[in-house]
Amino acid sequence: MLPGVGVFGTGEIANVLVPLLREKGFEVRAIWGRTLKEAKETAQSQNVSFHTNVIDDVLLRKDVDLVFIVCQPFLHAEISVKALGIGKHVVCDKPAGLHQQDALKMVRASQYYPTLISLVNHPLRFLPAFTHMRRCLQEDFIGPDVVLMDVRVQLGTLFPEQYNWMCDPQITGFFVLHMNI
Repeated sequence: MLPGVGVFGTGEIANVLVPLLREKGFEVRAIWGRTLKEAKETAQSQNVSFHTNVIDDVLLRKDVDLVFIVCQPFLHAEISVKALGIGKHVVCDKPAGLHQQDALKMVRASQYYPTLISLVNHPLRFLPAFTHMRRCLQEDFIGPDVVLMDVRVQLGTLFPEQYNWMCDPQITGFFVLHMNI
């Protein structure tokens, strides 16, 4: 059974993330927003039964085992550290924080509980296929009327077959995953 999910954030990424998670079989149990109004609107539009503007209200829910942090960057470290400290898995959008101290707090928190998943999402904007497509768009090779592109990238396993630096918490703190949700 997949873990219940709490989403911290109400922006466009949350509106894309919730349906994608459901498509993969996850149940989104809670939405957090900066204001109660934002949280309520997003929860209603995404058909999520619980919403709040209090961080701990999501983190302390027994039916939330995994949190996606897609809110304002100044909250990334605070939410990640709290979540890891109480045994929740964390997927945090970039940046890890506003400065190196935030990132280091997150790394230290992840080291206390090495069995928890702790990821920082990094986009694939420098993938050769993406840079080529961007160049084609800039040069009007495709046409000036492109409004939306849906790009899907197939990735292999999240866990490399051989041990490398991405698996070593002494080097990375977090398991490093490069993906764009």
